Amino acid sequence: MRQGKAVRTDEATRKAWRENWEEIDIATIMGIFTYPRVIKIKDTVISYLPRGGSVLEAGCGLGPWVIKLRGMGYDISGVDYDDECMRKIREYDPSQKVSTADIRDLPFGSGSFDAYLSFGVIEHFAEGPDKALREAYRVLKDGGRLILSVPYFNVFLGVKAPLNLMKRSRSLRRLMGKPEKNYYYQRYFNVGELERAITNGGFHIERTMPVDHIFSLVEFSGFFRDKKVYDRENSAAVRVGGFLERYMPWAGAGSVLVVAVKKGSGGVERRVA
Repeated sequence: MRQGKAVRTDEATRKAWRENWEEIDIATIMGIFTYPRVIKIKDTVISYLPRGGSVLEAGCGLGPWVIKLRGMGYDISGVDYDDECMRKIREYDPSQKVSTADIRDLPFGSGSFDAYLSFGVIEHFAEGPDKALREAYRVLKDGGRLILSVPYFNVFLGVKAPLNLMKRSRSLRRLMGKPEKNYYYQRYFNVGELERAITNGGFHIERTMPVDHIFSLVEFSGFFRDKKVYDRENSAAVRVGGFLERYMPWAGAGSVLVVAVKKGSGGVERRVA
């Protein structure tokens, strides 16, 4: 029964993501790399990404990170379970190395990659993150680096939680005459359980840090959005996000970013910032 429910939840999640991606074109989504919040995340990720060697992004969606990092000279491949996303990426740039696959069952040999990227993916599996992390471990070389982020349940999400629950209620949507809508499953990990899942998967944690404070504001209110540009923050979000990062680093974080190393590389000092 439990396994059947997880399968149904995963199927609803797939449908929700497909609906989410339908109206977005890749040329538009590539514009995110000019946004202050994305530049900040990109610079952080690149500081941990090995310049030489091969990189995999698992759960790449429409592929903005694959396309961007390849353009910067990285040997990067991307996988996602949505065929339509892969078709759009190939149509946009046939030279991109992308393929359709479930990140819990990757079509690569053991020890194929020097780095593994995962941005907002493992929280969407109703069964939990363990299978995905085991596959990440398998396809990484000894000493290979896992760079992984998941959404963080910050104070703003806490404020909006009752409203979000109401918006997702099927009975309430029917009562208001709104069509039913698929929503993706999303789990919010606390830092301890996320770190345990990663270390149980065979990794040494190198660093755990709160990030994406600007996006926590964009997600919270349209007041912090630049409504003329797709998903962009405005100057108020940048200023307030800087305040949150300095004075409320965890309470105001949009995501948690973990950098970890596959065991076999020797001792790694664990730091939490």
